[in-house]
Amino acid sequence: MKSTFYFPLLALFVMAVSAPFNARPVQAQSGIELENVGASHRFGEGITFIATIRASIPIQSVAIVISDETQGINHVETLAVQADGRTEFHLDTSRSSLRPFSLLKWNYQITLADGSVAQSESAFIRYTDNRFDWQTLESGTLRVNWYNADTNFGQAVLNAAQAGLGSISQLMAVDLAQPIEIFVYNSTDDLRGTLALGGAGWVAGHADPALGVLMVVVEPGPQQGITMEQRIPHELMHVMIYRAVGTGYPNIPAWLREGMATLAETYPNADYDRVLADASAGNRLIPLRDLCVSFPADAGQAFLAYAEARSFTNYLYRTYGSTGLLSLIASYASGVDCEHGTERAFGMPLANLEMNWRASVLGQNTFLPALQNISPYLVLLCLILIIPFIGILITLRKKGSDNEPESHT
Repeated sequence: MKSTFYFPLLALFVMAVSAPFNARPVQAQSGIELENVGASHRFGEGITFIATIRASIPIQSVAIVISDETQGINHVETLAVQADGRTEFHLDTSRSSLRPFSLLKWNYQITLADGSVAQSESAFIRYTDNRFDWQTLESGTLRVNWYNADTNFGQAVLNAAQAGLGSISQLMAVDLAQPIEIFVYNSTDDLRGTLALGGAGWVAGHADPALGVLMVVVEPGPQQGITMEQRIPHELMHVMIYRAVGTGYPNIPAWLREGMATLAETYPNADYDRVLADASAGNRLIPLRDLCVSFPADAGQAFLAYAEARSFTNYLYRTYGSTGLLSLIASYASGVDCEHGTERAFGMPLANLEMNWRASVLGQNTFLPALQNISPYLVLLCLILIIPFIGILITLRKKGSDNEPESHT
């Protein structure tokens, strides 16, 4: 299944990067013209911007303004203008925070010898991962990209994405008003090359919800179908949550974001339940309060964190329904902290909900976890009571000593 697919501003970015083009005059009255405006890039290394600027009167200075609007970052650099008007600027992306597949806008500010300033029209370039020869397949606002495989593979990826959207729709509304693009990598090493800091060694998927872009690893082999059904819906859920709450997305606890994502998996990992049961039996569960900001870097602990997040979020879903989960997401997105978001949504602190989950789902005796939670307060109470008691004993002994008769030889 294939249909026409458009990205916002896609036509503009194609104009900017496919070949140099002749722009219209910046300002007809200023006598400034831009020619051969273009940009090219090597992913992970840099972007080179070129333009030839001509003016009827001498040019005092030229600056290029590069804007990454998704992050609110502007980069301004003064350029050297050659005798024939040519300019060139290289942006080192290996040292920048530029996100893969983001859309950059740039223009030129020209100051003439008479002090007047003109600004060119904007051009656009998309910072794609051009290390690979991507193949594409489209359906509606979904677009999948892959390499080193045939069209059947791409169709399987598209099918997994559509099945994932069906799974997500059981938990929350699916928003496809804006495009979603999926990039499938053959190995973890290939994927890590797209992440700013390389990512943890166990990372097999990543979503940039604001861009509507998700990247997953699907290793070739007999299990690739199952892998697609796990990883693609998982990352799609992150995009859907972002579209539901917008800029409040980062305030949602990691355990809830990842818990929702694992619930969306069409074919969930069978090892989640086993790992969770083993950790519960060995009293090695990670407290949910420790999973509010992020998951552990260690692969084993990270997997346990995913298993806990999935089980706890599923417990909330069965207890309060999808409406309750959406209320909880909205509560956190509004800025409520991790412990009290559940109190606003369900009238119960996170710690209490965790004890209920451990008791009802894992069959734990919650007395010990409860004792662990209040142990700092018990220690403080003991100190408050014991110190005055010791003081009283010392006072009584001193008085007893003062009343004893003296002995003489």
